[in-house]
Formats: sequence, structure tokens, C-alpha cells
Amino acid sequence: MTRLTNIFLRLREQSQIWFSRFIILVLLGLIFFVAGGGVSHNKKWQIIQINVEGANAVSTDEVRAIALDKIIGNYFLVYARNNSHLFPVGEINQTLLHTFPRIASVSAVRDDEHTITINISERKPYALWCVEEPSSKDCWFIDEGGFVFDKAPEFSKGVYIEVYGKLVEKKAGEPLRASLPYDRFAIANGFTKLLRENIGKPFRIYIKSEDEIEVTIHTSAKHPFLADVVMRFKDTSDPANLVNNLEKAILTQFPNNIAPKKKLQYIDMRFGNKVIFGFEQ
Repeated sequence: MTRLTNIFLRLREQSQIWFSRFIILVLLGLIFFVAGGGVSHNKKWQIIQINVEGANAVSTDEVRAIALDKIIGNYFLVYARNNSHLFPVGEINQTLLHTFPRIASVSAVRDDEHTITINISERKPYALWCVEEPSSKDCWFIDEGGFVFDKAPEFSKGVYIEVYGKLVEKKAGEPLRASLPYDRFAIANGFTKLLRENIGKPFRIYIKSEDEIEVTIHTSAKHPFLADVVMRFKDTSDPANLVNNLEKAILTQFPNNIAPKKKLQYIDMRFGNKVIFGFEQ
């Protein structure tokens, strides 16, 4: 019995020792935590200057204001957010991307003890996505990937390619931040690039719902009779093969580049390597 009592007393003493050590470690950790927070407020590392690089259409003042708002206050009530070594890079980047759809990428970096720089890459207007309503000229800028990032003013015909088709919307009923189906737009875009390089200037892309794409030519110095002609093809087609077949067919159908007597209305390339010319009746 005495032996069991001694073992119990020894275990209790050990528990008290370990508990005391644990409390000491917690207190030391808390002291270091608070002390570190105090050090983080040292003016030696305080952010004074916020530079913004690469912003053109996006307001540099608004970007700077958002960054300034994010570095106000403390982490865990202790560590300074305006410390050039601790400032919230991820929060600044994500907030700017969410606030400005025109921004393609952003990177906030520390330059020196008192300066951070926000490097911005903006989306460039590549084409226009337009609502499919003849009475309404409601168009939005899209980038080369088909992402909708800003409302567009009205332009003259041919300034930008107009794209029509259903968007993949992030928010129902709102074009902003929506995008065209990536694979289908890539095929249409690849075709229009080759068309511009080899045949003529396109001005309209229509991505239809039934696996079909239409591209309308605006002007062609090489083949003037192609003006306003609609070209149809499948959204699984190879753009290079389409253009190659088209060039060969034009040379065969219109020897010496002589314009047809009847107006050419469409060129159908939906059936393999066949190229079908449709004329006004």
C-alpha cells in the first residue's frame, strides 16, 4: 500500500513539474509574440510610399487607395500590417483582381524598407462581344481569350471584330467577367487571324449553338468580291486547313481573280474538305 502511495505521489509531482513547464513555455511564447508585434511597429520598416506600375486604363489613385486600406491595422491585434516585410500581398492582389476586371495580373512587391510597388498588367481590347439584338448596339471589350472585361463605346464598322454567341457567365444576366467558350473561340480566332494574313479583313464572328461558326469578311484587297461574304465551318475544324482549302477553291472558282456576275453571299466549309460557294439568286 505504501509503495502504491509513493508511486502516486511521484506521478503527481511529475505532473505538476510538466504543467509548470508548459505554463512557462506558454508565457514565454506570449511574451515573444507580443514583443515581435512591438518590433513590427518600428518605423524603420513602415510603408510610406506605394508605387503603381503598368496601370493605364485603371486608375492609379484607386489602386493605391485599395492597397492603403489593406495595410491599415494589425494582424491578430499585434503585428503591423504596414510593415514592409509583413504587408498582406495576397489580400492586395486578390482585391485588385476582383475590383478591376481589366487587370489580367497583379503583383505587389517590396522595394525597400519604406516602399512597395504594385505591378499591373492590363487586358488589351482585342475584339467586341455584342448582344444579339439588331436594334441594340450593346458591346463589351473582350481580350484574346474571350474574357469580357469592360463596356465598350460604339465604333465604326471594322474597327474591332464583333463577336456574337452565348457567354459562359459567372453571374447570370451580367456579361462582365463572363467569357466565350474557350475552345470554340480559339478555333474562330485562329481562323480569323489566318484569314487576315492571307485573304482579307474579317469583322464579325458568330459562334452558333449548333457546333457551327460563321465569320464575315469586311474587305479584301486580294479578292474584293469577298466583301461581306459569310464563311461557315464546324467548330472542330483546323483553321490552317480551312484557309488552305479556301485559297485553293478561290483560285479554281475565280480564275484570274475575276469577280462573279452574281454577288457571292456565303462560302460553306462544313463538309470535310469541300468548299461550297453560294451566290445571290
